[in-house]
Amino acid sequence: MQNNLQIGLIGLGNVGLQVAKELVNNKDLENHFSLKSILVRNVNKYNKIIDNDPEFLGNSSMIKNLLTENPKDFFKGNFDVVVELIGGLNPAKEYVKTALLEKKHVVTANKELIANHFSELIKIAKSNKMKLRFEGSVGAGIPVIEVLTDMLKQNSISRITGIINGTSNYILSSMFDYSADFSKVLLEAQKLGFAESDPTDDIDGHDAKYKIDILGSIAFGGEIPLNNVSVKGIRDISLKDISHAKNFGYTIKLLAITERNANLISSRVSPALIPLSHPLANVNENYNAIEIVGNLVGNLWIQGEGAGKKSTASAILGDLMGIYNSSSGDVELSEGSLDFIDDLEIKSKNYLRLSVSDEFGVLAKIAGIFSNNKISIASVMQNDPKDLTGGVDLVIMTHASPEKYFIKAIEQIESLSIVRNKPISIRIHE
Repeated sequence: MQNNLQIGLIGLGNVGLQVAKELVNNKDLENHFSLKSILVRNVNKYNKIIDNDPEFLGNSSMIKNLLTENPKDFFKGNFDVVVELIGGLNPAKEYVKTALLEKKHVVTANKELIANHFSELIKIAKSNKMKLRFEGSVGAGIPVIEVLTDMLKQNSISRITGIINGTSNYILSSMFDYSADFSKVLLEAQKLGFAESDPTDDIDGHDAKYKIDILGSIAFGGEIPLNNVSVKGIRDISLKDISHAKNFGYTIKLLAITERNANLISSRVSPALIPLSHPLANVNENYNAIEIVGNLVGNLWIQGEGAGKKSTASAILGDLMGIYNSSSGDVELSEGSLDFIDDLEIKSKNYLRLSVSDEFGVLAKIAGIFSNNKISIASVMQNDPKDLTGGVDLVIMTHASPEKYFIKAIEQIESLSIVRNKPISIRIHE
């Protein structure tokens, strides 16, 4: 049996505290890991937090003795693995690079860091013969990176589709189930700890962008630049859209998709109407689900809690155990560049909600614009009750067309005097 891995922990937020508790309280981990140092920004702040946390089970004095505010003192520690849990790009990148260059393995849940500097960090780890593990960066406790890396040994991956942001999924699920307003559900999600005080990254799609970028880079063997991932969040989704979707037999989810067709890769994050019969339609609350399509395995589904301190701590400890047992495989990225297709070239069906004047000839004008842009209308629904602007809702479902044609048509429709508000469009995923 090898000696314990000596652990240096950076960050003592919600996830960091949970990891520290497991390392000092979990007797099953004593023969594997020893927590030796914790780098924080403010020792006094965390002394108080530790003192007021009963879950340290009498280990609070020992934990407080491990705290330091000085990065230089921290990196002088004689430990084997650095666990980075502060998030963001700086100083996280500096700390991770320093650890790898000083021959220390790294475990992180920092999706933003990995997505922005994937290739660079993988190269540094490889050249220094160190392990860089980041299972917790996608799907929290769902072992999707481990599964994907293992699948690539015998499968060629063509597509990954996922609900990979617990906050947005909780909001959309609650709006659908309880006919609750977006702002009200967001406030509830913040109170429950499913959403941050600043929820921008979640509801604007950036969190999901980082995650699908990481999965796509692994699946297709090369770093996908973040500017190649198109992003649209859920801010504009209203109860009207939820209600109209129900009437058509759909729900609305924030989907992240990365796929390869004829060696051209596309990646996107956007709300989507999903048929109620589709498996993704039944993924609710803060749960995540990911579908991986391989040429041999077919469609593989992974589902579980995609957010939370305990599920993320589980992923961190799993990465540590993989390093301890030398059982986790390395992520390989090719030196060659990938080829991409612009999201505007992707064909999709679309939902469109308009507030229009209640007058003769409205539909004919809109249908004419769609026809001129080579877009076929599948169905139309009009709600007679007028809104606050005096307009009525006109909901249109289209057949599949390239996104660039649809956007051009929307721009032309929005310029019409009969259109009262900004059009709301959502892709349809079937």
